[in-house]
Amino acid sequence: PVTSGQTLGPGDRGAEVARLKAALRDYGYGIETAADAFDDALQDVVAAFQRHFRPARVDGRADPSTVRTLHALLAAKRQAGRASSAS
Repeated sequence: PVTSGQTLGPGDRGAEVARLKAALRDYGYGIETAADAFDDALQDVVAAFQRHFRPARVDGRADPSTVRTLHALLAAKRQAGRASSAS
């Protein structure tokens, strides 16, 4: 569900933006992680992620539910990787 809280969007900079980019890249999105700025490319990637996994609101801003969904998917991906390597 869409919830309120800290949202990252165009013009934001810093460690939170860098972590968001790294998480999206880890999940498989082709995003450059060198810069810590929330630019147009990141906004497009966040919107694509929202369209696919959280279509309740697609605005390209990384709100708490978008970030939670991304981290849950990454955790599931890591768990699946551990399960397949244990087989």
